[in-house]
Amino acid sequence: MIRLYIFPASLKGTPNPSQFCAKLETALRLAGVPHEVCYEMDPSNGPKGKLPFIEMEGERIGDSTLILYRLKDKLGVDLDRGLDETEKAQSHMIQRLVEERLYWAIAHSRWADEANWPAVRRALFGGMRFPLSVIVPRSARKGVRATLHAQGIGRHNAEEIYALGARDLSALSILLGEKDFFFGDKPTLADVSVFACLINIVGPDLTSPLKEAALGHDNLVRHTERMGELRAAKRQRRKIELTLAA
Repeated sequence: MIRLYIFPASLKGTPNPSQFCAKLETALRLAGVPHEVCYEMDPSNGPKGKLPFIEMEGERIGDSTLILYRLKDKLGVDLDRGLDETEKAQSHMIQRLVEERLYWAIAHSRWADEANWPAVRRALFGGMRFPLSVIVPRSARKGVRATLHAQGIGRHNAEEIYALGARDLSALSILLGEKDFFFGDKPTLADVSVFACLINIVGPDLTSPLKEAALGHDNLVRHTERMGELRAAKRQRRKIELTLAA
């Protein structure tokens, strides 16, 4: 049994406040990989100091992408089976777009946007006792904002950041077109990665130009809903299987 360590689902409207945790859990569900979800609040417990990570055969493996590479080598888990080399390259580029660019726009909208920070602080740190309820969110926010600046996107103003994010969303919308999924009639890893990103934009009750831009693309909204329904169906099927096995 694989143990999957992820943040608790503390932000209403998304299966996980981390798109990488949501991505890996969704990928495991869609691939039918048996796993146990373990909620973890301290990323430093992971082998790379971040979440998600898995424990398999006594080994802890970190980073959602590297975990999926390992599961492909070890168990043959491959949501991209059937794609040709060009499609695999396109899938790779889509994943990098949502994980290396849009991710930072989402981070800005939560940790730097003054309009959203109070709600984010309550959702992520509301269960802490004083004085940790003051110290921890302040320290975490300072760290994230420093990372945004070091990465580069934090050097732009909010209008520029959201404009960049809107362009990325427009590109995704054009690539998806009227298809149900990015490559054919079933979801691949690109669909999983895009879903994990978009549900963290449109799902939570947070407002921003980034969310407005995402909601302006009907095909992306439909894709998010479609993937969410499929994810839920896979979970329900797994519950039934476990019940019958017992």
